[in-house]
Formats: sequence, C-alpha cells, structure tokens
Amino acid sequence: MALCLWMIVVLLPLILAPYVFLYYDVTPKVVVILLGTAAAAVLWARERRVAPVKLRPFGILLACQGLWLMVATAFSKDPALSFGGGGWRRFGFVTQSAVLLLAWIIAEHAAGRPDRIAQLLRAIALGGIPVAIYAVFQYLGWDPVISRSEYHAGAGALAIVRPPSTMGHAGYLATYLLTVIFAAAALWQTEPSRAWKTAGAAAGLVAAAGLVLTGTRAGILGLLCGAVLLSIGVRPRIGRREAVAVIAGVVLLVGFYASAAGQPLRSRMQWSLGDPGGGGRLLLWRDSLRMAMARWTVGFGPENFTAWFARYRSVELARSQPGFYQESPHNIFLDALTDQGVVGAGLLLAISAFGLRAAWKCRLNKPGMALAAALAAVLVSQQFTAFTAATAMFFYVNVALLAALSSEPANAASGGSGKMMQAVFAAGAVALFVPFALALVYSDAALGRVNALAYYGRVREAAAWYQTGNRWSPPGLRADLFYSRAIATSARKASSPLDGLLAWHEGLVAAERATQSAEDRENAWLNLAVFYGRQNDYPHTEHALREAIACSPNSYKPHWLLAQVLWTGNKLPEAAREAEKATELDGGKDPGIAATLAQIRAAVNNSRP
Repeated sequence: MALCLWMIVVLLPLILAPYVFLYYDVTPKVVVILLGTAAAAVLWARERRVAPVKLRPFGILLACQGLWLMVATAFSKDPALSFGGGGWRRFGFVTQSAVLLLAWIIAEHAAGRPDRIAQLLRAIALGGIPVAIYAVFQYLGWDPVISRSEYHAGAGALAIVRPPSTMGHAGYLATYLLTVIFAAAALWQTEPSRAWKTAGAAAGLVAAAGLVLTGTRAGILGLLCGAVLLSIGVRPRIGRREAVAVIAGVVLLVGFYASAAGQPLRSRMQWSLGDPGGGGRLLLWRDSLRMAMARWTVGFGPENFTAWFARYRSVELARSQPGFYQESPHNIFLDALTDQGVVGAGLLLAISAFGLRAAWKCRLNKPGMALAAALAAVLVSQQFTAFTAATAMFFYVNVALLAALSSEPANAASGGSGKMMQAVFAAGAVALFVPFALALVYSDAALGRVNALAYYGRVREAAAWYQTGNRWSPPGLRADLFYSRAIATSARKASSPLDGLLAWHEGLVAAERATQSAEDRENAWLNLAVFYGRQNDYPHTEHALREAIACSPNSYKPHWLLAQVLWTGNKLPEAAREAEKATELDGGKDPGIAATLAQIRAAVNNSRP
C-alpha cells in the first residue's frame, strides 16, 4: 500500500503525454487517479480494518459528498457530461468519486501511524522537485515538450511568461506547489536524517522559486498566509545563520527581479497593478452566484458550468472580458455551488472546516503545523482558482493526513461487516474506474492521432480514427467541435479534390452534431455558421448565429457576425442594431467592430431617399 500511494502522489503531478493524447496534460493525470485508486482499493480490501473512531466524522463527510455527487449527477442538466467530466479537466462523477475514496484509504492507512505520514510527506516533497525545476526551465526559455506560445503573453517590454510546468496552467501549478513547499518544511523540521533534511530544503527552495516564477497572485498570497501560520505555530528560533540565510535569499530575489532575466516578472507586476480586480473576478463571482441561485437545490450538475454560464453572464463582465472563455467561477466553493447546489457547497465547506479543526488538534505537532499551513495556503489560493483532478486530490490528501495525524492508533479488527464493506468498495472501484480509464486512454489517443493526421492532410485516415475512437469514447468525452475544425482545416492540405470534399462534408456533419453535444454551445453554433457562410447559405447562417446568441446573449462575436450577414442580406436597420449591440458588448476593444458599425450606418444613410 505504501508503495502504491507513493507512486500516485509522485506520478500524478509529473505525468504528461504529449504527441499521444489530445488532452495530454489532463488524461494521463485522471488515469493515474483512477487506476491508482482501483489498485489502492484492492490492497485496502486485503488489509485488516484499522480505522480509529476519530476518523468516522471524516468518513461520514466523504460518504455524504459521494452520495450527493451521485444525486447532483442524476439531476444534472447534462447527466452524461456530469458523469464523465468535460474536456478541460475531466472532473466529473467518476474522477471525483475516485478522489474521495482515495482520501479515505489514505486516512485509514496513515491513522495513528506517524511513520506512514512521514513517508507520504517525503513522496510529496520529492515529487515536486522535477515539476518545479521544469517550471524554472520554462521561464528561462527551455521547453522541449510544450509550445512556448501557450504560456507566453504580451510583447516587448510587457511580455510575460507564466510557466505551467506539467500542470496545464500556472495557477494550478502554484496551488500544487504550496503543498510541496509545506511538505518540504515538515521534512526540514522533523527528519532526524541529514539527507532527508537536505532533500526537504532543496524541495522547498525549488518549489518556492517555481511558484514565484508563475506570477500567480493567488499562489503567492497563499504562500504568505501559510508561512505566517507556520511561523506562529512553530515559533522557530532565528539565530545568526538563519538571519543570514533569510537576508541572502531576499537579496537574491531582489537581484533577480531587477536583472534582465527578471523582465517577465516585472512585466507581470505591471499587469497585476493595472488589473487589481483580477480580470473581472468580482463580476464573475457575482454572475456565478446568480447562476447558482437559478438551481440552488441540486445545481446544474458537475462540469456543466461551461455549458450554461454564458446565459447568465452580465453585460458588465462581457465588456470587461470580451471573448474570454469562462470555464469555472475560479473559486472552489462557488464551483461546488453552481455544480451541486447548496448541499454540495456546504459539504465542501464542512470538509474544509474538518481539516482546519484537525489542524488545530495537531497544533503542537510539527508535521501537523506544516500540514495546517499547507491547508490554509491552498484554501486561500483556491478562492481564486478552480479544482482540477490533481489539485483536488492534493487538497483531500492534505485533509486526510491531518485527520490521520489527529487520530490515535486503533486495534486491528478482522472480518465482520467492515471487512465486507471494504470488499464491496474495492469491487465497485475496479468495476467503475478501470474500464473508464481504459476507454479514456483509447479514445483520447485516437483523438491525438486524428489531430496529427488532420494536420498532414490525411483525411481518410483521420476520419477512420475518429470513428474508431468514438466507439470507445466514455460519457462526457465529446470531440465533435474539435473534429469539425480539425478535419475542415485538413481540406486545404488534402492530396486530392475528392479528399478535400470528404473533409468538408465530415466537418459539416460534425459541426451539426456539435451543436447538440459540445460543452461550449455558443462556439459550436458559431462554427456551424462558418460552414454555412462559406457555402453562401445565408438563411442557415443567420439561424446558426441567432442560436449562438441564444446560448450566450452577451457575447459580442455572434452579434457582430450576424450584423455582417444581415448587412449582406440588405436588412440594414436590423444589421445596425446588431452592430450597435456588438460594439456595446465589446467595450470598444476591437476597432474592427466599430468600423463595421460605421460602414453599416453609412449604408443605412445611403439607402434613404
């Protein structure tokens, strides 16, 4: 069991599979969670039951979360999407259930066993070293895996670099590194071995450097809060050597910030000072709350935020971030509220409160203080970011370790109903998680193959691979929109006119399917409008754009495109109204929209007798 858990916490943040999967930074992590939890459940079922009485509240909370997750999925606006999870994080019922079960297994495995807790802290700290080093290399310009364009923004003096390392986004990386930093602090404080102390110091320093280089305000704020809490709890003695080390660290940080290599950090600071509201974050929270109140009892269902939020987005948020893709409320409690209603949000709050209460019980214990600081830091950071499969797992691992640390050793008891329940949970985990993981691997690998074949214009092979992958696709894995765009692009590279026609036909059919299956229905309808527009089918183009507006009333783009279609159809007064609406929603950020409005107004004036 110890080896299995080690492998999960080390491999999960590290694993990527570019050139294999389409979702190369999401699918491998989900597969590690699913297969790792299934393996841990089998090992757990073979062990004698040793859960202390003090762990029962944690188990009850996890069970309630699992049951309510099932209810929210059943009553979801899109149950299949809620079951399997959306493309950007694959955090539906299946993955969340695995995270909850794994949290309980870890808590029971480590309860009253400081040696096992220390082993997991070592794994967390060591696993973060290569992830943080990769982030440093990305910041410095070396990345053989991920295209630099994915995390570089701006130009010239305002160019910034926000390295995601292996976590998909700088924000998720920063949240993960918080756990690494405080696990490393626990090693430095408690390990009797000089080698492990050194490893802890190295892990903490490189993880802190990686976090700072992400330029993530939420992560840095979380780090400061956690560091203050740890300092209050531990009250370290600051001698001459420690003071010199702190001063040297500050000098190095300031020197780096002022150097040529620190230019992206200085640019990031300018961006942050110019946007103290976090890119309309308060408006996003307000609109998310308004959305949640529309279905406050059970929510819209896990992973349904993307599909439905656009209907509730305000004009103010649209103007502040025109064309921006909001995939979550960027707050874990609002995320739970919109997905699972007040009960789901309340249960997540209860889990957080349980973790903080367990941390208070462990306040005189150095590993406990480090875990408490980690939990506080993560909670602060996650008020501005969403859970992903990886960050959620480390959040629950943190709470599980605090629960285990606050529990006393229990007497082993074999047989009985407890043993039977372990066997039932293990069988259910294997039956659910293993087939889902295998289907996900095969279908996503097929999509990766489709992407490569379409890029090289091998239309027939791409179409065949897409059909094959679709047959094995698990619920929620919907790629019609992706396929429509990819195969249509391949038409320009097709080896023959017949293949070009096939690509166009495949793209159109997939575009039509995507309007019923895609998570982002607005973009699905816009994509279909492009197909109709290129065929000069103006009635269907107009219909598709009106459907896009129905899906996202305050998005400027469908209004702008509809204005141009109506202008072409000589419906000038209506075209002017749509252009005016697009100009209002864009907030004057795109001069092309204002130019369209001016041209339509000129056409209206010229049409008057």
